[in-house]
Amino acid sequence: LLKQLDDPDHNVRSHAALSLGQKDDKRALKALLEALRTETDLNVQEDITWSLVRMQEAALTPLIDLLEDPDPAVRLRVVHTLGKVGDARAVDALVDALADEDVSVVAKAAFALGQIGDVDAAPAIIDLLGHDNAEVQTTAVTVLERFGQSAAPSLIRALHDDRWHVREEAVNILGLMGDRAVVPVLIRTLQDEEWQVRLAAVTALGYLGGENAREALQVTFNDPEPRVRTLTREVMKRMKG
Repeated sequence: LLKQLDDPDHNVRSHAALSLGQKDDKRALKALLEALRTETDLNVQEDITWSLVRMQEAALTPLIDLLEDPDPAVRLRVVHTLGKVGDARAVDALVDALADEDVSVVAKAAFALGQIGDVDAAPAIIDLLGHDNAEVQTTAVTVLERFGQSAAPSLIRALHDDRWHVREEAVNILGLMGDRAVVPVLIRTLQDEEWQVRLAAVTALGYLGGENAREALQVTFNDPEPRVRTLTREVMKRMKG
């Protein structure tokens, strides 16, 4: 089976990877890790990943060590595998991977942290909210929404971030969480210096609703930005309806 991992036929390699995983023989670990580095067929890569996940305890540290590989394609496969392993002991390494020079690795590392579900990673994920890459940005938002209410304290702190993009996304996510307990915090963001953040706050408060939100939105009828004033009128109509 170890020899078949190098077979020219991808079907043979796939069968070998799956069989080695089923045997759960730790003597195959080194070969599977090397196969993860060198395999180019996506289906075989998934079979190798499955086998490594079955060897969770033995594979964890060697996988983390592979995050130092100079090839970004290898690092991408590693963070993908670590996400499927789902062990919180990989969180620190995956947080470090959020600073990878390859944006695909960054996005996949963020996704893996969401799979593990350790909210201690929330501040590091929040730092990605202002990222230039759309995939990274979208993944960060998705992961923070998956964390749910446990990420709220970190998101509230992000409302004071120097980057308005981060503040804007933090407002959006807090609104989507649907907890009216954050309404007083969001009301304060109606005074943010950036109109995009204020616009997001109007949307979030309209979504959350409640008397406090309605009263606070009265102020934005006089907002200096026309787009904020227009949205306020639309939101208030919906709230009255």
